Amino acid sequence: MTNEELLQIIEQAARDNLTKLDLSDKGLTTLPPEIVQLTNLRSLDLSSNQLSSLPPEIVQLTNLQTLYLSNNPLESPPPEIIQNGFGAILDFCRQQLEQKTDLLYEAKLIIVGEGGAGKTTLAKKIQNENYKLQQDESSTEGIDVIQWKFPFKGKEFQVNIWDFGGQEIYHATHQFFLTKRSLYALVADTRKEDTDFYYWLNVVELLSGNSPLLIVKNEKQERKRDINERELRREFTNFKETITTNLTTDRGLPEILNKIKHYISNLPHIGTKLPKNVEEPLSALN
Repeated sequence: MTNEELLQIIEQAARDNLTKLDLSDKGLTTLPPEIVQLTNLRSLDLSSNQLSSLPPEIVQLTNLQTLYLSNNPLESPPPEIIQNGFGAILDFCRQQLEQKTDLLYEAKLIIVGEGGAGKTTLAKKIQNENYKLQQDESSTEGIDVIQWKFPFKGKEFQVNIWDFGGQEIYHATHQFFLTKRSLYALVADTRKEDTDFYYWLNVVELLSGNSPLLIVKNEKQERKRDINERELRREFTNFKETITTNLTTDRGLPEILNKIKHYISNLPHIGTKLPKNVEEPLSALN
């Protein structure tokens, strides 16, 4: 549908005082501000289009009660706002009009791998570089979430680190928690050589929307292990690079921190405008 055709539909709907308008699956890439002419509109269906943004003027549709937005590549409002419902969408648009917005500097780091590979140790050393490995440290059961913050562009970047239990019983639950718009770290214990790289990279690729992934080789007791990076890169486009470390001695830890900062701060949603009154850590809930 062309913009001219859409404007004609809006003008006719305004003359007819329509309360419901279905614009789903029309190939729309933009929604013109003229939509505010539909002052009696109660329901608007914009699903299955190519909309990347909503005009903030939509808040002027004071009778609007239902808004359908599924199957659109929306960036404004971002998914973190949309998932909170109609009221959050209107608040976002209202504050855009009033220019009461801030930039989103927050993302999720998801650490996966086999049990005992060093995932929990890595998470705690990211949060606190001085953390000392405990001899009797228990394995994670389920999921632990911890926060790590670092300075970024004069502000504070918040990373929500998700540490998954690696036991086989938890593998089936990963599909419910591996999300898009995240950075992934696959930790492998080089002594055991039990990490199925194809399994993990395939799971992440299928469920994460091509989110970037780093392989962290934890060279316990300085045991080396080679992997075929060229073949993995050919098959998995989201695989970025391999970093070697020894989490007992902290060898390689500064490089890990730098790489995580680099990749996570370059995720597509970073810098998105959000209402300033958003209080919950969005990507922790996403």
